[in-house]
Amino acid sequence: MLAIIIVLSLICLLVTSLFLLVIIDLRRINHDLDYINHHETNAGVTSNTSLPLIRGLTAGINWNLNKMRKLQIEQIEQEQKIHQMLMDLTHDIKTPLTVATGYVQLLDREPKADAKPSLTRIANNLRSVNYYLHYLMDFNLIQEKTRTLNRKPIDVSTLLKTELFDYYDQLTANGLQVKPEVADGLTLVTDETLLRRIIQNLIGNWLKYAKNQACLSLTHQDANHIVMTFANKTAEPVRHVERLADRFYTTDTARTTQSVGLGLSIVQSLTTTLSGKMAIDAHDHTFTVKLTFRESTK
Repeated sequence: MLAIIIVLSLICLLVTSLFLLVIIDLRRINHDLDYINHHETNAGVTSNTSLPLIRGLTAGINWNLNKMRKLQIEQIEQEQKIHQMLMDLTHDIKTPLTVATGYVQLLDREPKADAKPSLTRIANNLRSVNYYLHYLMDFNLIQEKTRTLNRKPIDVSTLLKTELFDYYDQLTANGLQVKPEVADGLTLVTDETLLRRIIQNLIGNWLKYAKNQACLSLTHQDANHIVMTFANKTAEPVRHVERLADRFYTTDTARTTQSVGLGLSIVQSLTTTLSGKMAIDAHDHTFTVKLTFRESTK
């Protein structure tokens, strides 16, 4: 009987000691968290024991702290990129507007002069302004996460052909031969505004990067999906394909093609909003963007 009492006493002492150690470590963790929450520091929480429960707790807390700090750094970098983009766009919009205004004033002072060259330059500069304004509007679209979609049946075949016809003069001026293979009568229940901007951005991508030839196709993938494919030849091999849909990423660091690194990011974001999927491929001087949508999207 005495032996049983001694064993039970030892067990109670051991349990009490472990409980006290846990309490001490929890107080330490709470103290560390209080310090971290009130100071700018990269420190983590610590413990004095090797108990698996406490070790697992401290490891989980430190993992979350490190993840939160990484997200904060990414947010700061994103805000800096947004600020830089807005500064660049402000400059890029102001420059062609100033040039166009100068030619208008010149025509006003010399109304009898041959106006065609000046009007051509005005038109070119206003197209640049339109280009950047579209980027600002698209950027606003992908920033509005709570935007209500206006879904209705859309004849995608007709929409594609219409947009291609609207860009015909610009594509021709760029020396691009487009080969469309658009199946008739393909429809989606979707937001027409977002789908139209997806198409316009991808055609705009042709105007910046395509060389000589571009292909557009719209077909059934199966009974429930349609696939829209934009492909084009490129002068140079496309690098870092996996990063092309990252917001603000551009291979044109010198900004010789007016790129602000939003085009494919916008396409991917809008495609996802419409419950679609985007895939990018590049090989042998051919760049391809493939969009897949459910035909029964509601």
